[in-house]
Amino acid sequence: MSVTVGTFLVDLLAANDFDTVFGIPGVHNLEVYRGLAASELRHVLVRHEQGAGFAADGFARASGRAAAVFVISGPGLTNVLTSIGQAYSDSVPVLVIASTPDRATLGKRWGVLHELRNQCLIASGIFGVARAARSAADVRDHLRACIASLRTGRARPAYLEVPLDLLAEKTELVAERFAPPAPLASAAIRQVAEAVDLLIGAKRPLIIAGGGARCAGAEIRQMAEIMDGYVVTSAAGKGVIPDAHPANLGTSLPYPETQALALAADLIIAVGTEIGETDLYTSFQLPRSGKLIRIDLDPAKLADHYAAEVPIWGDAKSTLAAINRGIQKRSGWRSTNGSAGAIRAKIEASFSPAARALQRAIAAIQAGLPADAIVFSDMTQIAYHGNYAFRADEPGLWFHPSGYGTLGFALPAAIGGKIAMPARAQIALVGDYGLQFTINELITAVEARMNLPIVVWNNAALGQIRDDMIAAGIPPIGVVGPNPDFQQLARAYGVAAVQVKDPKSLTGAIAKALTVEGPTLIEILAADFSSPA
Repeated sequence: MSVTVGTFLVDLLAANDFDTVFGIPGVHNLEVYRGLAASELRHVLVRHEQGAGFAADGFARASGRAAAVFVISGPGLTNVLTSIGQAYSDSVPVLVIASTPDRATLGKRWGVLHELRNQCLIASGIFGVARAARSAADVRDHLRACIASLRTGRARPAYLEVPLDLLAEKTELVAERFAPPAPLASAAIRQVAEAVDLLIGAKRPLIIAGGGARCAGAEIRQMAEIMDGYVVTSAAGKGVIPDAHPANLGTSLPYPETQALALAADLIIAVGTEIGETDLYTSFQLPRSGKLIRIDLDPAKLADHYAAEVPIWGDAKSTLAAINRGIQKRSGWRSTNGSAGAIRAKIEASFSPAARALQRAIAAIQAGLPADAIVFSDMTQIAYHGNYAFRADEPGLWFHPSGYGTLGFALPAAIGGKIAMPARAQIALVGDYGLQFTINELITAVEARMNLPIVVWNNAALGQIRDDMIAAGIPPIGVVGPNPDFQQLARAYGVAAVQVKDPKSLTGAIAKALTVEGPTLIEILAADFSSPA
């Protein structure tokens, strides 16, 4: 039986384990919505394509499963690109399917609706894989390649475009389940042996774990205990070992005490991490004097500006397990230098009054959450501090838009996470300015009736930029402006709203918001946290 190519496309998604689509229907993608109407895939209507991309990102981060995004040609694609830049930077599997104008018009600049000179070329600069279909068979073959890229090696977002007239064509092709992805790269025996030799000779080992090490927490903990060394994580690697473990320095790479340890280490083992500027916030490259073992699924990372004595292309879990089998437990650096807890105490003793205010707010937020709650944070001062201060005993509890660092991530990403895992407690943590980038998605949360606390740190400014301007001797221009009344605005969307003035009321408001139907906006006035309660 023949079906439209749009229906065939949806059937292919369903046959390959996609269950959720975020998007906005338009005249250029109506045929995929014909397919959705006949399928069991869930469609989530967002209020902007950027929100669709962030929501799909949050869905994937929370669940480990990719979601699809449907956008129209032209502005639909360009609107979603900011969120895809974030997904690319943070290695999140998101599939975007866009329409284009009719095939007969492509590249001819006739001025048709939503025309771009070359959509796929634009997408190829942002996505890991970008494909353009021109036949039903192309849709199948390109989608196979896109899905494989989401599930093999380092995940990157993938893009497929299908012309408007092709979506409406009939095809006799039948949706099929694609073959499973290729196995992960395995570390070479020689490289493992070289890493073992370096570890045996190391006196001061330091492990740096990123998002690519989230699956290898047991192996990282075992290595740290065998070698008597330290572990520090990026924000994406937060929780790979329990927060209170005596080897765990937490997400403290930006702090001088941890950077001094990195410089003193005679061996650094970097696992699944770029050690990028947004992991350090002090330089483009971590200062070090010792040797480097690098373990990564992305071979490009093994040839960047960090030259490793032993670069290992392989997955973190199996590679670390193989290395651990070659080393023996000993007493070493950590026993003589002091526990990670003592070093973290020194870090916290140097916090400024502003940092201590943020610390109080983070502690109050955490007190209102169950231990396995998930936090989606935004680019805001409270989240920058939370990268360090929020305690996590397992990975996947704190998601921050590192790397690309875009405002507006937290709210739609938390909506996507909650849709993926509705029984799991989740919150959005956002600043007053960042909220306004995607505040229209409040109605998406209302429509889904999700019990989602949206915690807003209101310092009535672009606080970090203001502080950076002042520190640089620049008059603070364009960083302080009027905010809307967030309480009234939230209620206009049908969202419960409360303003809190101290840690106790913040904790209570979050705990209550997790028990009621529908989202709750919890506004923190930063000035009220500037001194201890």
